[in-house]
Amino acid sequence: MKKLVLFGLIIAGAASGCIISSGDDGSGDGTITAHWDIKKVDGTSLTCPPTYDTAALYSQTIDANFNNVGSPVIDLFDCSAFTANSAPLAPTTYYSWVAIETHDGSQTYASTVSAFVDLTTTDKTFSADIYDDGGYFQMAWQLTAKSSGAPVLCADVAGITGVEAISTEVGNPSNAASDIFHCGDHYGVTSVLPEGNYTVHVDALNSSNQSIGDAADLTNQPISGPNKVTNLHTITIPIAAL
Repeated sequence: MKKLVLFGLIIAGAASGCIISSGDDGSGDGTITAHWDIKKVDGTSLTCPPTYDTAALYSQTIDANFNNVGSPVIDLFDCSAFTANSAPLAPTTYYSWVAIETHDGSQTYASTVSAFVDLTTTDKTFSADIYDDGGYFQMAWQLTAKSSGAPVLCADVAGITGVEAISTEVGNPSNAASDIFHCGDHYGVTSVLPEGNYTVHVDALNSSNQSIGDAADLTNQPISGPNKVTNLHTITIPIAAL
């Protein structure tokens, strides 16, 4: 079976611990092979938490506009297996994630960030990490003309190549991380960050990675584990030249 590694993740990129790979088995239905790891931000591997003995693989069908269709298919596995295959799934598109749960499903320890998985032509492998002591920021952005405040599209800004988020821990400026997203995605999730409070600076970049527009800083934004996502909502970035 030929394998092709893809880094096309909708809700999180490879930086947030998810990788999708594909293989053609020639069958009508598709299968998602899930791999999950539980670890600390420093890379130390962990076992499944006490009483959380079940890994639930969620496969949520989505339409062409990325809207949910119906309820997700849920496959249950032993958490300590750290890998498993879904039941056969219709050859369509999904959001997929793994949640570590109690045996009866009444409590969840943590979930991976979800990934876009396309089963229309090939089976896929979904690999993701859960960080016990870390989490992520997610954000959307809107560009505006600094002179008028009018909304503009990425295509309207000459030389723009990306949107950057710089997360700096409050009281510990040496702990800072930069994530750069494609402007046209309009949405991004940072790489994993250790638990703490952060100042988040978001700007638009040119091809030399120089700022061409800076949003107001977001201060005292919390990151919490295990693997929680803090929503920064939509951030306005005024473009200086417009």
